[in-house]
Amino acid sequence: MQLEQQETFEIKSPQLEVFGQVESKLPAPAKKRPFAAGFLAVMVLVSVFGIGGVQLKSRYRNVAEIYTSEVDEHGNSIQGDFTTLTDTAANLMRACQKVLGEADSNCTTVADLLAQWQDTAAAQYAVIHQLDNAVDAMYTAAKAKATDDALDQINSLDASYVSTQSILQREIAQNYTIAAQSYNTMASGFPANVIGTLWGAGQVELYAAQ
Repeated sequence: MQLEQQETFEIKSPQLEVFGQVESKLPAPAKKRPFAAGFLAVMVLVSVFGIGGVQLKSRYRNVAEIYTSEVDEHGNSIQGDFTTLTDTAANLMRACQKVLGEADSNCTTVADLLAQWQDTAAAQYAVIHQLDNAVDAMYTAAKAKATDDALDQINSLDASYVSTQSILQREIAQNYTIAAQSYNTMASGFPANVIGTLWGAGQVELYAAQ
């Protein structure tokens, strides 16, 4: 996916528009001394780093919310997809355990990743990558041994898992990644990169599809 053309970080504020007026109203002695230039420079910095920081932080939060809480007009969300995916993985694991046994290494690997998922919110997508591979290996092993109703159940659950997996990757690619790339491009330029450091609004994480 190509990055959008780099944006220019602009600070637009009523304060900037009146700096010339402020200078014209300074006392005559102040106009002839370095005070005037220094005073206006301070006001520019306050506006850029203050108002600009608020704007940058707001956009940073908006991008993050696409991943953490946003729900589209169809009721879809990345977090909802995560929940559906892990629930389906748990159901598929229980079906596979009936065929392979609870002690089977493929099943225990999936169980461990599901437990890790509950405790590692900060690394959700990394765990999901591992879970996808583990579920595929577990399904392949169980499919080779399952028969009749057990095979039908395993096939149906795996189909549901793969479907949700595709939806999740599309949601991330189309909704989150485009916004995140645009934000990161803008935030990497000056003065946004300096403002971002001061306001805790640095680069947002990108989640690559498998």
